[in-house]
Amino acid sequence: MEHLAQLLQEHFRNHPGMELRDAIKFLYQSSMGGGHLIADPSGALARLEEEWEQTGSDPASPPTEPLGGGLCRLSLAACKGLGLAPSTVLALFLRGAEECVRQPELLDRSLELLYRLPFPPEEIESAIHQYRAAGLPMVGHSAAYRQAFSPAYRVVLQSDAALLPFLSAIDRSCRKHPRTLAAIDGPCATGKSTLGARLSQLYSCPLFHMDDFFLPPERKTPERLAQPGGNVDYERFFAQVLSPLSRGEPVLYQPYRCHSGTLEAARTIPPAPLAVVEGVYSLRPEFQSLYQVKCFLTAPWPVREARLLDRCGPDGLERFRTLWIPLEDQYFQVFSISGSCDVHLETGSGQGGAPRTPAD
Repeated sequence: MEHLAQLLQEHFRNHPGMELRDAIKFLYQSSMGGGHLIADPSGALARLEEEWEQTGSDPASPPTEPLGGGLCRLSLAACKGLGLAPSTVLALFLRGAEECVRQPELLDRSLELLYRLPFPPEEIESAIHQYRAAGLPMVGHSAAYRQAFSPAYRVVLQSDAALLPFLSAIDRSCRKHPRTLAAIDGPCATGKSTLGARLSQLYSCPLFHMDDFFLPPERKTPERLAQPGGNVDYERFFAQVLSPLSRGEPVLYQPYRCHSGTLEAARTIPPAPLAVVEGVYSLRPEFQSLYQVKCFLTAPWPVREARLLDRCGPDGLERFRTLWIPLEDQYFQVFSISGSCDVHLETGSGQGGAPRTPAD
């Protein structure tokens, strides 16, 4: 609650002249999200597109304003300036509304934070009483707030907003190319599969995993593992997935399962305007020219270590330390994978995928 109080006070300082109803709206969105707008998704898109046309482009403006509770206001002007598509902003909004846990009890308690603002106490008491008597409804911004600040935003998950550099790169590519292939590479346990799944959900696009192309044990010879990036069946991945994707053809492939050492039944994936590939070794040098967007994902070692320990236990963690991580590091260093990427993201820092400066 104290953190929310600080956010509310910061919002007040940044918006001189705001009224009590604007503070109540801030608290409502922190506790309840923005789902009140999406009873009709098609109507939500129509409203967004209309507002989008009326909003100026401002790539230099702060893209988000934190609301607390893992939510934020996402600026339409910043999104427009960064090159995002309205459909992507809507997808972020819909996902935020779906994931947000509405907490009316928290909203009711948070109203007491209004006394931290420099309004007359009797005015605050009256506003709280009337608002509670009305059943804690959603309220709009005051006329003064609208006149002064022209608010144009959508409430989204803070973790999704942290992906804006990647999403904007994808949207810009999709406008330029009939087909966009996006790759997510990076060390183990940095969240590549999670990020890939999030993109697949946001864009309704196919997702391919490099884990499906691990090298069978009989091919893991010392000579093969000595090759940088040799710990994957990159020949089969290219032939079955990357090559047909790049030509806009259907993909027919068999995922490899390490636990059974067998290939699953063949899957057929129709061509799509956007496809995502996630996993270590997805950005081998001979593959890079076929991708339009390349992302390198990192996370602090303590975060990765905890994830690996949870995923495969102490013995599995030790195996990663002594075998798989050195092979990954060799691949990253020899081929300068990080330096070949247009987007760099870091997970596990408390920001849910905060952008960072590209590493060489």
